[in-house]
Amino acid sequence: MEISELKLPIDLIEPIDVVKKQVIYQSGQKSHDIYYLESGLVGLYQTSEVGNERLLRLYGTGSYFGYRTLFANGYYPSSAKAMLGSRLKRIKLRSIEELSTISPKLLNHLAQEVCTELGEAEHKIMQFNTFNSRIRVLDALDVLFNLYPDYPWTYREVGEFSGTDITTVLRTCKQLKSMNILDKSTRKISLLDMDALIKYRAKQL
Repeated sequence: MEISELKLPIDLIEPIDVVKKQVIYQSGQKSHDIYYLESGLVGLYQTSEVGNERLLRLYGTGSYFGYRTLFANGYYPSSAKAMLGSRLKRIKLRSIEELSTISPKLLNHLAQEVCTELGEAEHKIMQFNTFNSRIRVLDALDVLFNLYPDYPWTYREVGEFSGTDITTVLRTCKQLKSMNILDKSTRKISLLDMDALIKYRAKQL
């Protein structure tokens, strides 16, 4: 649902341009806003007690984010950071009740998104508890390159998204390069054959 469809009051919308790696909101901040991503890519990150950063979720063009905490009237449990230069619209709100008055249509859309994200989170927890780290790396490559094939994914980001250490990511990618699933002519992660990746992943069960 594009923000232009909603006809929200102009004084509630603030355009924001952010550069790569810029923090949009920080874990622990009070939630007052909903964000709409007009262009770019945003990652939702969480840092563990020992300082390890985990990439939890990705938001692409046309996505809303930051709204789940507004539903709970709480504080952001994670930080949102631009992975590319991005253009946002910040919808300034005091509460979810205010949103229900201003735009029931957007509220209904976000409620559906919450349910979708909850299902995805449950699926991810199941994968983490069921599959070993190498399979999680394969699944991460599948998801990341399907969603955003043009983004230059790094070994660190694949590790953060799959919940594995970078050594496992490097080892798995080295094997995929030897099979010509990834491009072995570059040190970066460059996917050559998505179908071959999916078939190889299926054989691991």
